[in-house]
Amino acid sequence: MLKTVTIQRPVVDLKATGVQIKSLRTKCGYTVHDIQAVFGFEYPQAVYAWESGKSIPTIDNLLVLAHLFDVSIEEIVIQRMIEIEVSCVSNKIEKLCRKNCNDCKLQLSA
Repeated sequence: MLKTVTIQRPVVDLKATGVQIKSLRTKCGYTVHDIQAVFGFEYPQAVYAWESGKSIPTIDNLLVLAHLFDVSIEEIVIQRMIEIEVSCVSNKIEKLCRKNCNDCKLQLSA
């Protein structure tokens, strides 16, 4: 018998990450056009989209931003937790289950 459990899972908060990118950019003294030039973008729309939370930089671009801003990627990307329901059927899911339910342990050991 499968048991459904609620777990918390991190997701990227696009709006907060955008605010963070803009904050770090201005703190470091860069303009949008400076960032555009670093990435070789023809137009600055990508940078504006990041800062408004409409999109997020690729992992490669996050690495460059982290280097420019002298911070870790974790300091750029803002996360929040959401709750999801999952069927507790494997030890990988069990690791995510904050409740560490006994039903999972019994089923996994069977």
